[in-house]
Amino acid sequence: MRPAELHARIAELTLQGVPFVLATITEVTGSSPRGVGAKMLVLADGSIVETIGGGALERQVIADALSCIATRESRSERYELREKGDRALGTLCGGEATVFLDVHSPSRVLLVVGAGHVGQKLATTGKLLDYHVIVLDPRRDMVTEDRFPDADQLVCGNPANTSELVPISATTHVVIVTHGHLHDTDALRSVIESPAASIGMIGSARKVQTIRAQLLAEGVPIEQLDAVHAPIGLDIGAETPAELALCIMAEIVADACGKLSGRGALSASRAHEGQ
Repeated sequence: MRPAELHARIAELTLQGVPFVLATITEVTGSSPRGVGAKMLVLADGSIVETIGGGALERQVIADALSCIATRESRSERYELREKGDRALGTLCGGEATVFLDVHSPSRVLLVVGAGHVGQKLATTGKLLDYHVIVLDPRRDMVTEDRFPDADQLVCGNPANTSELVPISATTHVVIVTHGHLHDTDALRSVIESPAASIGMIGSARKVQTIRAQLLAEGVPIEQLDAVHAPIGLDIGAETPAELALCIMAEIVADACGKLSGRGALSASRAHEGQ
């Protein structure tokens, strides 16, 4: 594989939110299957892209890389390519190789569909919590850097095309806070089959039930609809856009940490829309 192809694969995995380790031989003493600079990608399922020479060295590097993915910590390891020794791999090469195991963990992404008052506060709050923030709205005058100085990416587009306009991975949290129930419906329809970490929608209980009934009638599986956090947000008595952003992000964090005992209560976002 050419270097450009390997880098393209790295970019693809990063965009998809897939964790992996880039294993690079940084030092060689004596005989080794491959020299300094040889690279290999190790994915969380143990599969590899490219090779650092195969055999016992590669098997041990894969095992160590999987450990790095589990701990999310990069490290450098030295391997003895001989039969005996503290870190011997039982091979006859006779040399030593040092491999840097560089962990690439996907960033947490907050996709805010709706650039109104709540969307503004969500972008700011999400950035404070170290999320990669993307804001999508069909109104060009709303998705501007002046209104969203903290956003990493601004997308002007139809909420009905959300999943086509923004790549959604297993680390993406989607929050739908548009300025109308039709846009909410379109956005939810677009993302509900995506691999998103979570999907939530703001609004009154009546609106949520209306949208749910419509999508059920369209054939959307009930299991997918049951997984949607709607209305989204922990019940803290939130009223202002900033308070709503707080209760929404609190639910996202609690859910991601396995601390959410149930969905946010209906009163958490009652009578509020994205605006």
